[in-house]
Amino acid sequence: MANPYEPPQNASRETTAAPAWYVLFYRLYQPAWWVGTALIVLSWLNVVTPRVGWVGFGIACVAVFGSYLFPKLARLQPEDFVVVDSRMLASKDVAYRDAIERFANGATLMYDGVCFVVRPDNEIASAIAISAAQQDFDDQAARDLADHARSVFENLQLMSPEFSSAVATRTFRISIMSSFDEDATEVCRVVDDQIEWRAHSLQ
Repeated sequence: MANPYEPPQNASRETTAAPAWYVLFYRLYQPAWWVGTALIVLSWLNVVTPRVGWVGFGIACVAVFGSYLFPKLARLQPEDFVVVDSRMLASKDVAYRDAIERFANGATLMYDGVCFVVRPDNEIASAIAISAAQQDFDDQAARDLADHARSVFENLQLMSPEFSSAVATRTFRISIMSSFDEDATEVCRVVDDQIEWRAHSLQ
């Protein structure tokens, strides 16, 4: 799966398209995980037999392990990276459709300075970098950047039904990075408006 925190080394390079069987699995693995989990819970409540519960356990395991193993079997490039701009969103042209398809297949998508990637653990991971000119970075500065990332995310959902469909029902998580270069570190993480500091403050 794509690293949601690293910038592209070569954003213009061509990447291998995902095979049809992988695209099908990608679309089905999340519903399969929920079905499997539901069967396990129902077996605990004696609504279904233990055998059905074990079947649910197997379905959930296939979904989880497949989400990590199948991208390697499909020979997808985990560093695949696409950029979408307002012109592409307005025109919905071939480049736009290709970018959204690659995003749905695991590529990192950047829009208005914010990166997004679909994670197999039912998350949309986003990343935004601190301004190079910013000397002090505290809770308020982190919330300001998180607010921008969230605004970009919501705007992208409004302008792109395909993006909105790909991210529906997933948890939105924001990572604030020290930069977008190869030495970048995750400074903090914002989930449900709660800040989790990951590195030393830049104060």
